[in-house]
Amino acid sequence: MKASYHGYRILDHDKQGAGWQPDDPEDFEFSIDFYAGSGCGADAFAAEVCSPRRFLKKHATSLCSPQGVLIMPSFDLVALDNFLRELCENTEAQTWDALALKLNATGRWEFAHRT
Repeated sequence: MKASYHGYRILDHDKQGAGWQPDDPEDFEFSIDFYAGSGCGADAFAAEVCSPRRFLKKHATSLCSPQGVLIMPSFDLVALDNFLRELCENTEAQTWDALALKLNATGRWEFAHRT
């Protein structure tokens, strides 16, 4: 079984407008849900998208293991969409739960607690 990609949504209210761009395309952060499924439905996977500069500003002084963080060198929503589509199309497993747990490494699966 493979995951099918159903798009993403920016969660930050101040960044949802059409054509939103960060002031600095190399220093930004925003939250997303991306959606993947197998068949007719889709589950949400939550992630933070940020530039390397912003990531280092937040975490340079601490040890961290960032599940659900996508690091993008410069702001590019087309590249984000392509990355998520390829991730989903190239993720396979025997069951939906096993497949979703693989995607959970990239974005926190809304139902991970039940597995």
